[in-house]
Formats: sequence, C-alpha cells, structure tokens
Amino acid sequence: MALKRLVVALGGSEYMESAVAEACQIARRNGAEIVGVAVMDETLVDPVEPAPIGGGGAAADLRDERIAAVERGMDEAIETFERMVGAAGIPHRAERFFGDAQEAIASALRLADLAIIGIRHAFDYGTVAHSDDFLGRVAQASGRPILAMTTPARPIERVVVAYDGSVASANALRAFGVLDGFSPSTIHVVHCEEDGVDSARLLDEGANYLRLHGHDPRTVVVEGNPADAILEHARSCEADLVVMGAVGRRGLSRLFLGDTASLALEQSGIPLLIRS
Repeated sequence: MALKRLVVALGGSEYMESAVAEACQIARRNGAEIVGVAVMDETLVDPVEPAPIGGGGAAADLRDERIAAVERGMDEAIETFERMVGAAGIPHRAERFFGDAQEAIASALRLADLAIIGIRHAFDYGTVAHSDDFLGRVAQASGRPILAMTTPARPIERVVVAYDGSVASANALRAFGVLDGFSPSTIHVVHCEEDGVDSARLLDEGANYLRLHGHDPRTVVVEGNPADAILEHARSCEADLVVMGAVGRRGLSRLFLGDTASLALEQSGIPLLIRS
C-alpha cells in the first residue's frame, strides 16, 4: 500500500528535524504529501499545581510565559519544516492546533496513513514534557501506525519486529509489511519466550505474512524480560527500526514506551514503529 499523506509532529525538539527528514524520504518514495502539525497543548500550558491563596497572579504569569514560549517554538518549528520540505520539493502544508496534543494528532491522522513523531518531547517546546506513554496513547487513539524517530535520521536497512501474537502486534507487523515506507535488507521477527506459548508457531505465522508481501525475514526467539531482551537483540544486530504493537499480552508496550526503554532506544538511535 502506497503512503499518500504523512503527518509530522512539529514539536521543536532535537528529534523534529530527523522526523521531517525521514518524512521527506518516505514521501519521495511514495509520491506523498506531508502535513506538519504544531500543537499548543493546553494540558502542558496550565500549571498542574493548585495556586496557593494569593498566588493566582503568579500562576497567571507562569501560564503567560509558557504560552509565549510555545508560540515562539511553534513559529520556529513551522519555519524549519517549511524550509526542509520546500527544499525537497514535496507538497506540504502546516497546521496549528490548540488543545490536547493526543486529540490533535489523532484528528490529523483521520485521513492520513502514517504519523512521524520525535521519540520524546513531542509538543512541549521546552516547557513541560509529555508523559512517558504519550506515543502509545496516540497510537491507540488514532489506530494509525506511528513512527517514533530518534536522531539523526538514517537509512532503515535492518528491522526487528517484536511479535507476541496479540492483535496490536499483528497490526504493527501488518502495517510494516504493507506500507511502502522502507526497503530493508534484513528483517528479524522476534518473540520473547513464554511458558505455555509455542514460539515457533507464532514466529512462523508472522514471518509467513511478511513473505506474502515480498520480504524475506528470519525468526528469532529471545529470553528474559521482553523489553530488555528485544532491545538487546536490536542493538546486537544493529537494527535501524523496531516494530511493535502499542498494547501487548505481557505489557510489552508499557515496558517499551516507559522512560527507561525510550531512553535506551534514543541512545541507540533506533526508531520505533508502533500500532494499536
């Protein structure tokens, strides 16, 4: 399936430029357009702590400072996006939203094929960071594949697909298989060993589906804590992408999308493709 509309989160963090660069590569491959989305997330603008008696003025000042910082960040992010995508000669437009960032991205994805978002600090513009499960919640709310980018962008040639037989992991595997976003030379379908689960059967069904779409994967069983074991395998084979479901049978997504795992992915420079 060709990708015809990509949504890119214009968060202004160090991950945004790699997200835009990857979007340009995928759009060029598919003849797609790119929609850049900048969001003033009201849940990050308002102070979380209740203002003490007599402290309403200070709280209002803090809110105004955050709004000003976000507006500057949005302007700069949109300018960078338009410069990069314009130079690549790809059809594009930028949109601004005010409200909850998860809802804004889910709305933008209703008629889009893929979202590309920095793996951390999606729309905070240097103010207050999103929670660790932001990417997973976006994937679940939108029902679309989400590519979480690290930095810098690099060719995706080696891919690890984490597959546990759950609906979400099957959706992620299927999204990777049918989306014409990458042309990897090596694909590993990986399952973390579980008591009472036939790993070989699961891996065969996942690998056979990818073969139907022209891929030539190999299957791998790993042992231990799922997130640690799969991340270690991804690092050992120098993977350029990890594919996984946003919800897993053993809470794999919660392990992957928590702060420790996202930091490990960030430090390894491994982007993450997730789907609910």
